[in-house]
Amino acid sequence: MVLENIIEFKNITKQFPGVVALDCVNFSIVKGEIHALVGENGAGKSTLMNILAGVLHPDNGEIIYKGKHTILNNPMFSRQIGISTVYQELKLCENLSVVENIYLGREKKSKFGRIYWKSMSIAAKELLDSFGVLINPKSMVKNITVAQRQIVEIARAISLKTDVLILDEPTSSLTINETRLLFENLKKLKSNGVTIIFISHRLEEVFGISDRISVLRDGKYLGTFEKEKISEEDVVSLIAGKKLYEELIKREMDYELKDNIVVLEVNNLSRGKFFKDVSFKLFEKETLGFYGLQGSGRTEVIETIFGLHKPDLGDIYLFGEKVKFKRANDAIKKGLAFVPEDRRNYGLFENMSVKENMALIILKAHSVLSFIINSRIMKTANTFTKKLEIKMSSLNQKVKNLSGGNQQKVIIARGLATNPKILLMDEPTRGIDVGSKAEIYKILRDLKKNEHKSIIVISSELPEVLAECDRVIVMRNGRIVGEVIDKDINEEKILKLAFSG
Repeated sequence: MVLENIIEFKNITKQFPGVVALDCVNFSIVKGEIHALVGENGAGKSTLMNILAGVLHPDNGEIIYKGKHTILNNPMFSRQIGISTVYQELKLCENLSVVENIYLGREKKSKFGRIYWKSMSIAAKELLDSFGVLINPKSMVKNITVAQRQIVEIARAISLKTDVLILDEPTSSLTINETRLLFENLKKLKSNGVTIIFISHRLEEVFGISDRISVLRDGKYLGTFEKEKISEEDVVSLIAGKKLYEELIKREMDYELKDNIVVLEVNNLSRGKFFKDVSFKLFEKETLGFYGLQGSGRTEVIETIFGLHKPDLGDIYLFGEKVKFKRANDAIKKGLAFVPEDRRNYGLFENMSVKENMALIILKAHSVLSFIINSRIMKTANTFTKKLEIKMSSLNQKVKNLSGGNQQKVIIARGLATNPKILLMDEPTRGIDVGSKAEIYKILRDLKKNEHKSIIVISSELPEVLAECDRVIVMRNGRIVGEVIDKDINEEKILKLAFSG
């Protein structure tokens, strides 16, 4: 059977100030395939897809689409010719309903301008039902979960009758079951002739869903491979340019937790419908994992400990002292740092620079008589951007122009800049490539071992939980349903607790 190319990239080059984002990229995508695009943050994946989506224009090179040289002037034109994109950072209107978001700008109308809301709602419901999730089309987007918003975004793209569907980290906010349903739908789309470009840092998903895999590193194209003819370890080596699996292997504990100081103790903490009777201890030099499905209450517990919410009941002890945090700043003063899951809405000021984002919570420590000492801030920012290997043109570069993974590193660096005793990290490696994950966890292990830091990690990625945590607390429906310790930590035990309690 002769394979037909639907897209050909020819010598695509794109530069930003101080950065070559794409360097003469050449490869093709076959009609009706699921084509994975992988690489480290900053490798050029998003830049290339933004060019295909009409958001950016290449400095050199051309795109052949359906056999013709095509200039993609803007996103609307790309959508009109059948290219749709679902971005990792969702682009929905929160103050509109689900059905309004799905059909925004292309509402079904009579010749007199009357909008057919009923038929649109029925069509939207049928589309959403095909994903196996219960979402009311009339619900306001601001009132549905992040995972449901992801489904709405994908449904909107599919409703456009697209020929090429670009998915940038589509499973980053989905549960295991939602991911399975998504993959079933992608296979249906493929069977109907839709071409899917799948960007993901989760290599197990890449190998599970894709037909071919293309690898980028530092803006250069390294090759396209049929998934049956290349191993996961080979892909990692291509992505990072070095062997990194050993960095993700679990380090054995070199101490007994019971002999360590209790740095944080939570007793019978409860808050509304979110969680109830949560009790646990965090030891010095420990990485404590929290695992659970969407809605299990993990995030709400950590946010409450950090002072973002007030508990209804329960006590929190920090180094044996009972504390009540009225606001997050109180927690920071006591030596806590928090890395939120949703970096776009709760972590970053996208129109501010890297330096400014990092300086926000350390201004007082870098001021004298209310005057900010810029040199001190620059020194601190330089230290942590180098430590986390943040890829940027300079400390003055706006955060919105960084890749997703480098944005996440900025938040982590900002937390570390406060010199915390306890790190609270909610999905710290969401949207980060395998190389960056290894670097971040190596830093966390060094902080734990050499500086006696204590770390709580919320993660939906079981390989990380298995590799990095000394203990794992499993939550379900707002309650702790079990605890797994060190050598007893395994996937079967954790999933059994998470699904059945």
